[in-house]
Amino acid sequence: MRQSFYHQLFLEFSEKRKEFGTRHRVPSAFPHLGGVSFSGKVVLRTRCAVWGGQIKNQETNQIQQFLDMENQAHNTMGASPCEAELQELMEQIDIMVSNKKLDWERKMRALETRLDLRDQELANAQTCLDQKGQEVGLLRQKLDSLEKCNLAMTRNYEGQLQTLKAQFSKLTNSFEKLRLHQMKQSKVRRKESPHLKEEIPFELSNLNQKLEEFRAKSREWDKQEILYQTHLVSLDAQQKLLSEKCNQFQKQAQSYQTQLSGKKPCTEDSSSEDPRLMCEPDHSCETSERDEFIIEKLKSAVSEIAFSRNKLQDENQKLLQELKMYQRQCQAMEAGLSEVKSELQSRDDLLRIIEMERLQLHRELLKIGECQNTQENKKRVESSYSPSTKELERKRKELFSVTLDQQNHEKELNKIRSQLYQEEEYHGSEQERMRNEISDLTEELHQKEITIATIMKKAALLERQLKMELEIKEKMLAKQQVSDMRYKAVRTENTHLKGMMGDLDPGQYMTSEITDVKSMDFTNREHSRHTSINKLEYENERLRNDLAKLRANDKSAWANQNTYEEMGRYTYQNQIKMEKHEDRLSQDREPNRSATPPLPPLPFQTKEMTSPLVSDDEVFPLSPPDIVFPASLAAQHYLLEEEKRAKEFEKLLNTHIDELQRHTEFTLNKYTKLKQNRHI
Repeated sequence: MRQSFYHQLFLEFSEKRKEFGTRHRVPSAFPHLGGVSFSGKVVLRTRCAVWGGQIKNQETNQIQQFLDMENQAHNTMGASPCEAELQELMEQIDIMVSNKKLDWERKMRALETRLDLRDQELANAQTCLDQKGQEVGLLRQKLDSLEKCNLAMTRNYEGQLQTLKAQFSKLTNSFEKLRLHQMKQSKVRRKESPHLKEEIPFELSNLNQKLEEFRAKSREWDKQEILYQTHLVSLDAQQKLLSEKCNQFQKQAQSYQTQLSGKKPCTEDSSSEDPRLMCEPDHSCETSERDEFIIEKLKSAVSEIAFSRNKLQDENQKLLQELKMYQRQCQAMEAGLSEVKSELQSRDDLLRIIEMERLQLHRELLKIGECQNTQENKKRVESSYSPSTKELERKRKELFSVTLDQQNHEKELNKIRSQLYQEEEYHGSEQERMRNEISDLTEELHQKEITIATIMKKAALLERQLKMELEIKEKMLAKQQVSDMRYKAVRTENTHLKGMMGDLDPGQYMTSEITDVKSMDFTNREHSRHTSINKLEYENERLRNDLAKLRANDKSAWANQNTYEEMGRYTYQNQIKMEKHEDRLSQDREPNRSATPPLPPLPFQTKEMTSPLVSDDEVFPLSPPDIVFPASLAAQHYLLEEEKRAKEFEKLLNTHIDELQRHTEFTLNKYTKLKQNRHI
């Protein structure tokens, strides 16, 4: 009954410990301390303080309830040998709980100090971000001014392009006029060429020379035209918009060249017909009759040729003048085209520079957009800080009025970097220290588990020894009862025999004396047996006292386990002695039992008299897993819960440290980017 009561009591205690562990675990929002605002951190601190007070109050209430239950058990069930063990286990559990409370309080204080440091760092980072916001505003103003300048430049470039287009259209019109004039002159020459063949027999050579000179000049003019076309092609390659018009101009020039090539065979035909005309008068001179008539005709023809020659000379002079004008115009156009090329090259350079500036500005705008996005996210986060926003706005207004130099900014950034590096080193050392502490705690827990396992083994051995001793005592009591029954039966038989011997003869009386002597021997043996039984009872009482003392002093008993083995051996030897003594008595009783009726056989077997230390598994079967010592269960549950809490705390610390490292890296990258943009 007592064992079942204590078993139930420890099961209730273990269930309460489990409920305590499930209720007071670390909240799930704790790992996100890196992204929590200042007010959220204050709320977490207050919750942690309330949580610690609740833990203390609930633990004290549970300890008081458990003590009340123990007192009730003392009052109802009375003192037992297992109560001392229970009290010691409870004291050890209380000591462990108090140590864990102290550790948790220290860790909470350390976390609070770290949170304060992080709040200061966040405030410094916010001030730096405000300064960067001012710089972004200045950059925006610069961008607006640059955009305005770019718009003005583009407008100027558009006006200049329009003027160039107008000049080019004028050039194309003048070229078309020249082409039409040449076509008219070629038509006129074709019409006049057959009349000249008939009317001009002598002075065609001079005209041919002049035509050759004109052709040379035309070739030179064609070369100039080709050069002009090459210049136009180069301009077309530079500007894609004027490519189509230049192609048309080239086609027109090619058609003009074909016309000039068509004129060449006509002139050759005229040169081949001239010697024929020269030969004809030779044949006419042979006839004297027709000389005068031919001379008159020739005179009239010469006058007409002279008149026509003068006209041709005038026309040639006009054409030369026109050619000179056209050459001058071509030179002017070439000079204008060279100037246009230089202007276009300068404008292209400017456009490239502007494009480079635009790309740089675009990159800066992207960076500024990223900064703006970060600032917007921060503003969203800072929207929860309703009291601090007013102060920040006031500080921003004050900071806008103040203009700091670039060197001061660089110095401040270097200081911030040095501080960040120092903080990273400090965080790394703290992480190593925390990991070392956690490893030490795990080692302590393992050591405690080992001690609890040893305690469990020793308690199981003590329980087995107690069970064995109880069984031995029960066997001894049964044997004593059997021996008393046999003694009473023998005494009754002796009294009956003595009464029968009084009526017999003296001869028979001698036999009765002999029987009396035997009976006296038998009584002496019985007396020796009783004395031995008394000695064994005294030894049993002494052993019981020793066991009580050992139970009261469990620590000394666990350290000195060899004494229990010696006591077991001593009891085993005493038992063997008692068995041998009883065997002797039974052998002495066997001749006397011949006259008495046979008694019933003993209900004990020899297997039960085997030594308890030889094989514990044969005598006592193993207990089922449900009937385990409940103190060990409670200790195991407590240790498992403590290990789980330690692991969870370690995970939380690791996540918090990782988040802090990410935040610092993010801030460093952002400041380095802004600094690089400034240098650019």
